[in-house]
Amino acid sequence: MKLNFKYDKEMDAFCIMNWGKGSNNSNNPTKTYTKLVQDLKNDPTKEETLHFIEGYIKSNSIDIDSFIKKAEEEYEEIEGEFHNIAKEVFGVSLKEEITAYLTINNRCPYRIKENWFFVSAVFDKPANIAMHELWHFYTWLKFGEQQDKIDKEKYNEIKESLTVLLNEECGHLMNGEDDGYPQHKELRKTIVNLWKEKKDIDYVWDSIIKIM
Repeated sequence: MKLNFKYDKEMDAFCIMNWGKGSNNSNNPTKTYTKLVQDLKNDPTKEETLHFIEGYIKSNSIDIDSFIKKAEEEYEEIEGEFHNIAKEVFGVSLKEEITAYLTINNRCPYRIKENWFFVSAVFDKPANIAMHELWHFYTWLKFGEQQDKIDKEKYNEIKESLTVLLNEECGHLMNGEDDGYPQHKELRKTIVNLWKEKKDIDYVWDSIIKIM
C-alpha cells in the first residue's frame, strides 16, 4: 500500500465547506470554519472559501511543500512497522494507493471508497493523523460489511473508538496519544479492557456488539 501526501486547494475548500461546520462526531464548527464565516452573513461560497484559504496560508506562514516533506519523512519512519502491526491486529492488508490531502481545516474526514483522507496542516502530527485515519481503513476492510447488520451510528461509534488500540499497539510509533472524541471515552476504556483480556479483534468486536 502506498500513501501519497498531496495538496489540492479545491479539495481543501471541499473539506472546509463540507466538514467545517460539523460532522458525524461533533456538531461544533472547527476553528478554521469559524474564522472563515465570522464576517459572512450566509454559508460561504466556494469562491469565498478559496479566497480565504489563500489568505489563511499566507497570514499563518504555512509552507505547504515543507509540510508535505515533513509528513512524508515522519510517515516513512513508521510506515513498515505500523502496517505490520495493523495487519497483525486486523488480519487484513491494505493494497490500493491512498491519498492524504492536506487541509487547513481542523477536522480530517475520509472516504474509503475513494481512497483518500485529510491531514490537517495546522496540527503538527501528520504521522499520527495518518495512522488514525488508516486505522479506519483497516477497520472497514475487516468489518465494513457488518455495517448493514448493526446500523451506521453504532458502526461509527465502534470504529472511532477502536483507534484507542493505537495507544496499546502503536504507542511507540506515535507523538503523543490518540485521544478520540469525549463521547466515546467509556467505550474506548471497554475496548482496552477487552483487548487486554484477549488480543483478538474479532473477540473485541463481537463483545462490543453484544453490549451496545
